[in-house]
Amino acid sequence: MNDYKVPIIEPTIDYTKVPPINQKRTIAFINHFIVHTVTFLNKFALSCEERLMEFEYKLQRIEASLEILESWISSVPGLEQDESTKSVIENNDIKQEETTAPKIDEPDNVKQDEPKDVHIEEQPACKDPRYEKYFKKVHFGVPKEAVKLMMQREGLDSSILDDPRQVVSNLKSTNNGENKGE
Repeated sequence: MNDYKVPIIEPTIDYTKVPPINQKRTIAFINHFIVHTVTFLNKFALSCEERLMEFEYKLQRIEASLEILESWISSVPGLEQDESTKSVIENNDIKQEETTAPKIDEPDNVKQDEPKDVHIEEQPACKDPRYEKYFKKVHFGVPKEAVKLMMQREGLDSSILDDPRQVVSNLKSTNNGENKGE
């Protein structure tokens, strides 16, 4: 007996007198084991891939909903105005005041604003900076109808999404090199 007071059971079989197992039978057992193991692993891998795809679809739907919510939040005026945007607005107001104020040396009848050269730049809608972010949203899986609603909320033509190669025009103004020093 050992320390735990459990009797030690010794094998009573004499292995030298037992005949060996047939090799064909052994190979059949091993083949059976391998086939069943591979079948189980294939089913398990398929199940895991299906679950991962389900979660990926759920994540895409959540990301699309998040994009929609972010656009709704960004459309609320005065909700997210930090110091940098306030300073930019103030700088623009100051520049506008400077351009409208008459200069001391000039008479009142002289025209202050000289006409600027304006030309129309045409480019495909997918390259236009106004529409580019919406094409990216569609590319990343946001539903097209949700993106169209965002575009309509911002006053843009939502039919552009149906044909990305449609040509849109931008008005560009140039000052003929007057403001090169700024």
